[in-house]
Amino acid sequence: MTLSYLANFISSPLVHVPILFILTRALVLLNVSSRTCKWLSVIPILWLYICSLTYPSVLMIKHLEDQYDVVPIKSNKWKETQGIVVLACYYFEDDELPFVSRWPNCSMQRNLHAALMYQAHPIPVYVAGDILGRNHSKPMAEHNKSFFHILGIPKESIVTAPKGRNTQSEVSALAPLLKGKYISLVTSASHMPRAIKYFEEQGIKVLPVPVEHMSNKIIEPMLGLPNAHSIYRSERAIHEYLGLIYQKFFR
Repeated sequence: MTLSYLANFISSPLVHVPILFILTRALVLLNVSSRTCKWLSVIPILWLYICSLTYPSVLMIKHLEDQYDVVPIKSNKWKETQGIVVLACYYFEDDELPFVSRWPNCSMQRNLHAALMYQAHPIPVYVAGDILGRNHSKPMAEHNKSFFHILGIPKESIVTAPKGRNTQSEVSALAPLLKGKYISLVTSASHMPRAIKYFEEQGIKVLPVPVEHMSNKIIEPMLGLPNAHSIYRSERAIHEYLGLIYQKFFR
């Protein structure tokens, strides 16, 4: 079991509930007072409820997303850079699906925004990524290259590094190609703080271009019912916080 798989597994609030329940039952076996166990048994349900509400889940991810400003395509800031780096997300390698259905939202938004940037100001596009799926036949970098070519970017303007199964290894694969360059980095807004640190460690100057925001810039407290989208939003936030902890303390 890889650390990436473990992080994905323990990021979900749906996984936290049985884990917390087991811990509570363990306290019972250790003869902790029944009154204490009774109160602790409420925590798993309360935590899942909080993570399933819109406002708390937005607050959880907003701290990550607001660390870097939005850079509009019409802005001249990114046009001063020497390349557009797009971090990989995922791809469903299934020719029976329509082309647009093969790209999850994270991939679609990153790639589409980068393609629009290129159309506004043509500079090289850099992509990395190894074979990700167990039954996949092509590296993620090649799939992204095909995406950009379909959207009109010439193949000679797309630089690939078909290595890397996570952000750290993608950056390592791209680093030799980006040495001495000032680049625009396109990735999900919540993922940007962790990604930036990996590039800075390689001595690469980066302009953050965040996309795929899961919170509005201006939010107000709101009431609502539990919903699956909020659980997913909470999971994405928890995954990034765990990644930042690993990045800072365990490498």
